[in-house]
Amino acid sequence: MDWLLRFFRKIIPYNSGMFRCLYRVYINWTSKSRLKEKTAADMDIQIHAAEHCNLGCKCCNAFSPIIEKCHANIEIIKKDLTRLAKLTGGKLKSLTVSGGEPLLNPQLPEILEYARKCFPEIRLQIITNGALLENAPNNFWQACKNNNIIISLTYYPIDLNIEKIKEIAAANSVVITYQDDTDIREKTMYFSPLDPSGKQNIKKSYRLCYMANYCFVLENGRLYTCPTIAHIEHFNIFFKQNFVVSERDYIDIYKAGNIDEITGFMRKPMPFCRYCDKKNRVSGLGWEVSKRDMSEWI
Repeated sequence: MDWLLRFFRKIIPYNSGMFRCLYRVYINWTSKSRLKEKTAADMDIQIHAAEHCNLGCKCCNAFSPIIEKCHANIEIIKKDLTRLAKLTGGKLKSLTVSGGEPLLNPQLPEILEYARKCFPEIRLQIITNGALLENAPNNFWQACKNNNIIISLTYYPIDLNIEKIKEIAAANSVVITYQDDTDIREKTMYFSPLDPSGKQNIKKSYRLCYMANYCFVLENGRLYTCPTIAHIEHFNIFFKQNFVVSERDYIDIYKAGNIDEITGFMRKPMPFCRYCDKKNRVSGLGWEVSKRDMSEWI
């Protein structure tokens, strides 16, 4: 049903009150279908090549603006992808290399090549802000070409020579798509407040979360239901907070016996959902660079 939301976005301003109301109705309406049990072939999984970012967007749900330079350990990524491929038989809906900004990691071409080796037939893509694409090294473009990597561009209102990037991509036979299916430079933000008291209703938070049973993050052998849980430690350190992630907030892919065990686990609320105040989520906000202030998340 995501096509319906994309259709409405094209005819209704994304930052309007009408769209915000429509979004809430949509999330409630689609909750049953979003939360049904998945098979491996239904799963979209993300790995992060770098946790930091060259833009540092306000309200980032991966907390990239407050993370110092932090590249993923390529040996851990290889080990995790090998295990995931064994559990899934190499079948996923898609695997996304994201961040932070993935192109900040000089080992990205090697990550892409290994990911394709583990998952030879699935959709494999990079999500990037595009700022580094024009001057990306040749081995990056070759890795994208040789391994059928799709570049999914999040179109921020920044100084970006998109025509030049398209030209380079075409010369290397690399496909570029756009997040949210639009090439309009109207990137907006959303404020999804965290509740330090942890008093939110976890079932309601989960039902109202657009990432529920959808945005799986694989990091250090653990599968998380969202990037917030996976990276809250950075928030805790930077702002001296105490959001608790327990062993019940993720599943260890090395302890899981099969993919059914994983999909069954991921389709239910996590204890961490008590920190997410989804009923007060605000979308359609103007894009800004983070001031690294806690009020952007709380």
